[in-house]
Parts: sequence; C-alpha cells; structure tokens
Amino acid sequence: MAWTRLLHVETGCLEQVLIDQILPFIAISHTWAEALFPPNTSFHQQPGTEAIKCLLSQSFPNVQYCWIDTLCIDQADPEDKKRQIPLMGEIYSKAEAVAIISGTPIGLTQEDIDCVTERVEDAVEMYREESWKSEGEKWETGQRRQFLKEAMDCLELFTRSPWATRVWTLQEFVLAKSTIWIGGDLIPLRISEELFIAIPDICETLNIAECIMGKYSILYHHYRGMAGARLGQIDRTRVMELLGNRTASLPVDEVFGTMAASGVVIEQLGVESKEEAWRLWWEKAVREGHVRWALLPPAIPALAGATNSQTQGYHNCVMPACSTRHLASSSSGLDKVTSLGRVEVDNGTVTMDGRWAGICKPIHKLGRVHQDGKGLLHRDITLILFASNNWTLSLRIARAFGGGRYTRRKVFVIAQVLKHNFYRAQLAVLSHTEDDFRPRFRNQYYKLIWSDFMLLQSGHMMVMNEGVAFLAELQNDVCKADIMVVTEGKAPPSGRLMAVDFGAVNTSGRTLLTVVEIPEDLVSRSAVNGHESLSYHKVGVAMALEVSDLDNARKFSAFTLSDANIYRFSVGGSRSGDIVELGTSGGDDIGANEESGNIDDIDCVNGKESGTYAGVIAPNPKDTIGVSSPGSVG
Repeated sequence: MAWTRLLHVETGCLEQVLIDQILPFIAISHTWAEALFPPNTSFHQQPGTEAIKCLLSQSFPNVQYCWIDTLCIDQADPEDKKRQIPLMGEIYSKAEAVAIISGTPIGLTQEDIDCVTERVEDAVEMYREESWKSEGEKWETGQRRQFLKEAMDCLELFTRSPWATRVWTLQEFVLAKSTIWIGGDLIPLRISEELFIAIPDICETLNIAECIMGKYSILYHHYRGMAGARLGQIDRTRVMELLGNRTASLPVDEVFGTMAASGVVIEQLGVESKEEAWRLWWEKAVREGHVRWALLPPAIPALAGATNSQTQGYHNCVMPACSTRHLASSSSGLDKVTSLGRVEVDNGTVTMDGRWAGICKPIHKLGRVHQDGKGLLHRDITLILFASNNWTLSLRIARAFGGGRYTRRKVFVIAQVLKHNFYRAQLAVLSHTEDDFRPRFRNQYYKLIWSDFMLLQSGHMMVMNEGVAFLAELQNDVCKADIMVVTEGKAPPSGRLMAVDFGAVNTSGRTLLTVVEIPEDLVSRSAVNGHESLSYHKVGVAMALEVSDLDNARKFSAFTLSDANIYRFSVGGSRSGDIVELGTSGGDDIGANEESGNIDDIDCVNGKESGTYAGVIAPNPKDTIGVSSPGSVG
C-alpha cells in the first residue's frame, strides 16, 4: 500500500502515513533555486519555515501538517525518490490547499486584490456571458479601461516570482484543490484563478493595446492556460503548451515534470533527451486521439527565439518543435479536437480521417502581425498595412479575414476602412505612436461594422502570431473563396497545395484547415497507384473560416465543402521527408493601381466551378486517400 511522509509543523518531525488515510495537510509549492527548504536542514532552521507558520496560523488553524518535497522525500536515497515521485500528483491533489511560497515579495495585500476584483466584476460577467456587443464598448475607454489596466498590473505581480519559471510547480498548481500565495512579505493572498483567464481575454478581445503582451506576455502565454487547466476549462494535454517560460534542472523534466497533469504518461527510460521525450509524448498523445497536436499552426523557431541547438532534430512538419510547442499551441485557438475517425502514428507519420476541402493557391504575401517597440500587437494597423492602399487587395483581405461572416455590402464597408486609413496607419508606425492610432469612419454604420470585424480578429488572427501570412484562393468544384494561409516561410510554398478538414474547430466554432503540399508525382489521380508509402508535407494552416452550405457561401463569401466523404490522409513523418525548403518565387501580386469605390464592382468570389485545379483532380468519392487501400495517397 502506498505511503508517504508528512511534516508536523510544530515539532518539525516527519511522520509516515498511508496515502489513502492521509491527515489534513497543506502541500508546499516552491522553487529549489530560492533555497527556502534545503534538504538535510532542520525544519525550524529553514528560511521558508516562517511562511508556513504564518499560513497555518492565519488561514489553516486546524491543520498541523505540511508536505515539502525536499524534506518528505529522502533526496539522498534513489530508491525513495523512485517510490515517492510518482505519488506527487496524488499528494498535491489530496492536500487541503497548495501553498505557493516564494522569497520574493508580491507587493499586494488581500484588500488590494479584493478592490481590483470588485472593479472588474462586471467585465468578468461580460466575459462569462460573452456579451461583447452590448457591454464591450463600455470597457474600451475612460475609467473602466483603466480598471482593466490596474487588474492586469495586479496579475502581472504574480508572474515575477521565480516560482513562475519552474516546470514542477506548474503540475503542482494544476493538480491543486485550492491555492494560496505567500511571498517574502509574509502576507497570505487568495485570488480567483478565473481572473488569470478572463482579464487577459477581455483585453485581447477589446484590443486594449497597452495591456496586450509586453510585460504581460507570461500572463497570455502561460498563466491564462495554467489557470484554465486547473479549472478544467481547457483540454488537459494543453498543460504542455504552458512550459515556454519554465525550466528544470534536468531539461527532460520539461516533459516528465508535467505529463501527469496532462493525462498522457510515457515510460521514463532514463536516457531520453528533452526532444526525444517530447516526441514520445507527442506520438502517444496523438495516437490516443489528441489530434490537436498534429493540427497546430506553425511557429517559426527563429522568430520564437529558439537557437539552432534547440531546434536540432526537428524534421517533422506535423509535429511542433519542442522549443516552440507552447507558441504553436497557444496561438492555434484550438482546445479539444474530436477526430473524424481512427488515428494512427507510425514513425512520426500521422494517418487520420479527413475531408478534402479544395486546391489552395497562394496569391499574395501579407507578412506578420505588426508589433511595436514595446512588444504590443496591433491587429488593426496590421490589416490596414496589408491592404497597402489598394482597393482590390482591400476587398480580398476583407473577405479572407471575414471568414464567411459578412455579406458583400459589409465586405465593401470593411474594405473602405482598410484603404482609407492606410496613410494614417503608416504614419503611426513611422512615428511610433501606434497606441494612439484610431481608424476614421465615414459614419456610425461603418464604425459598427469595423468594431465587429476587429472583435472577430481577436481570436481569428491568433494563428498569425508566430508565422507568416499569405492571401490565398481556396477552390473546389462548387465554389472558391479568399482565405489566409499561415506558413513558417517568407516566400509562398512553391509546390501544389490542397486544404484538408480534419475536424479542427476553434473555440469560436470556425474550421481550421490543414494545408499540405502534394508530391510532384501525385498531381493527378492517374498517378496515384504505387505511391501508398508517401505522405503529404504539411505547409501550414488556413485561418479559421465559416464552412457553410452553398447558398450561404455565395451570400457571405464563405466556403462550402464539395465532398462530404471521409478519406484517409497521411501527413508528416519519415514518409514525407524532412521539412521542405519553401520556394523563393513570389505569388501573383495584386495590381497596385487597381481602384474602385462602387459596391457593384465587387466580384462574387464564390461561383460554380468544375474541372481540374492547379493540375490536381479532386478525389473521387469511391476512392480512399490513405495508406490502407490500393492506389492510396499517403
């Protein structure tokens, strides 16, 4: 029967107890680097002892025991560590609370936290009810905007502790029944984990520029997901995306130190590198049905700050690199993805069921989201600069980024705002005054349409955060649509591309398509036979779009699938080869001098088409695209 040790706080003595008969206790989450609880030191002589006594006397007067890894596990006995470390998940989940202890003063009182919480209470309710249209504008200006800024400043203070940088503390937090914080100022603090999710989301959705990224980046990239995992609001495996700012004494612990909280556990062989452990975990996660990890947008290692040594060995287009997995995952907008059928993983190649969406042709390079000198993202300026004061390009960007939401008339309105604000946006960038930029509108109707459009972009453009965007045309045998494709290359992919729907639906209910490159010798169905050992090369993803029926697709510049049949597709791994270098030839640029201002001049982007696109014939419903049938593409 499993047992562990508890430390009696008053006597400082260790007592052995059975796990299923454990006494009330608090579990301590700390960082070894701060040396608050060094091994082989009497408990009463430890630097962190005063914090524990303070917690028990003020917050847990009926609790007499605590559990600390450095003292309750014999650090000099490998056999004891082998027995006790696997029990840590159960220990932290059974504790009355997990106490997060740091030697760094937090700089807050409980009254400060309560005041901030009360001021943003209505904003949090707006977040819960998703009443952005009716309530959002109230928080975009004036005192309420300042309340959001104060709340972000309050939350940011919790990210300064070394505790926020360690791998094992993440699992301890996620598994906790409740948490309490105490810093070097010895003031116990309780804060609702929902604030770590809601306030950054509100600021991002309402484009509160001064509260996006910059010094708050850890809140966005890590604490938001960490709190969501603890509250059960996100897929459990996403704890693996929360490690980008965390380190461990042993690099491989970036995987082993969190996998218990993820629900996907691999055997520890003791000889794995961090990258190998990540590959083993990724393959098992995808094999068990967590296919979101094979459908993420790209995260360019160089742009993410990864070194060559960190990305060495990354040769699988369908698996995010270990060093950038957190960026690819957090920017995807995907939570749990339900696969359309069975999933197989063989030597890095993922074979799964999908729907053929159409042929994809990149037509114009757009670039990346504009980031100012302070690291803040400006989506409105980004889109306006993308449009380049060009009417035709403005229309196509409005359609592509609208994702099937808007009628032709509303697309026209968005395009006019894009075009007519170009020089003001350009001036804001050149003068470094992006925070002060506000688009100008012809009338209130234009403002309302633009506000709705930018609200959509708060989640829509997330996939661009770590990649390069291209305007593209997606076409099948019933319709075509302008879309935005994100890759990790600076030039458009040079091969023939197609888009596949693997069932990836983001948190807004929109479909994220996977864009793959078709092998040169498979450009027609007649050339398929004998190539069942091949696999498609994943190039990137298509920004989430509305997949609709044909009538709505024509009305709203949306997209419809011409073929609802399920096929087997193989992507990535050794059968697709290493990552393919993207071509250097650009797409067909839109003419810079094309001008129009009449709504009647807007081409209907959707129209009935038939035949062969880019030399590739659409799948025959009688065929199966996969590795398991004769004449398969895989």
